[in-house]
Amino acid sequence: VRKVDPVPALGESSVVIKMPGGDRVHLPNLKIGCGSKKNLGSKKDKVQRPKIASLMNITILYVGSSLLSPLRDAEREINRVHNMDLHVAAHNFGSPLNDDEWIDIENDLSVANLVFVIHVMDGENASRLLTLLEQHQPTHNAVIVINCMPDLMRRTRLGKLNISALANRANDTGGNTDYVNGRSPLKLIGSIGSWVGKQAKRGHSNKHGHSHYLKLADRLPGILKFVPTAGALTDAKHYLYLFCYFLQPTPANIQAMLLYAIKFYAPEAHLRPRHKIPPPEQMPSVAIYHPAASKLFESLTEYRKWYL
Repeated sequence: VRKVDPVPALGESSVVIKMPGGDRVHLPNLKIGCGSKKNLGSKKDKVQRPKIASLMNITILYVGSSLLSPLRDAEREINRVHNMDLHVAAHNFGSPLNDDEWIDIENDLSVANLVFVIHVMDGENASRLLTLLEQHQPTHNAVIVINCMPDLMRRTRLGKLNISALANRANDTGGNTDYVNGRSPLKLIGSIGSWVGKQAKRGHSNKHGHSHYLKLADRLPGILKFVPTAGALTDAKHYLYLFCYFLQPTPANIQAMLLYAIKFYAPEAHLRPRHKIPPPEQMPSVAIYHPAASKLFESLTEYRKWYL
């Protein structure tokens, strides 16, 4: 292939290509770049291109270092087992984000059906995220916020459960939200969420708080069996089940957490898994791990019996 016309100036141009057989191909309105790094495609340019939405899009905004791998595994397994076109976009909010990263986040939020926000406490990141959640609210079928600063927690919205609306109603009625047979979804979630928030503020070095966290992880799945799934509590119970899956973020629990959210809050019924989602997998609060063992050992005696 040989270019016949001289290279035009930067901008909208026409180019004629002479093919080996002698035919000429006219390419109108071809954008010609000057060859700089920016015009060849910077990160910002790439993320601004239109994004093709998958059938099911989940965006997860989190703080931590151990969640990305289980999320990738869960995405792959869900697509393989359920033949679902699921795309999981994950962004770590553990440090300040640059403008290009925020463009990435906004693009993912603009097509997200479900949004998870986990452990986001940084004021600057939270402030920018609040603006984006408000801007793209019509796109999101559910927003699941776990252990974040209060302004973000108010963005929790699943089905008929809207924490912001409930909080406003509580303010209007002097704190009384017991409007369904004396039961309040806000109190049910708040009693657990406020405790987790207090532990986060105290820091990980608080051994007393850590022991309470382990007890909560052990007991909450059992407690939820007695919470009625009816009326205003239905979506509150769904939220707490999602919370349970995350309390012990094993690969199986992370996969089940995504499936559970899809089952109840996917935009289309045909996307929702029909089979029963397994309950939260409960692991020992404290255990001995060996890479060659197929299980965790809850006592030194049990470990020594296996090792010897």
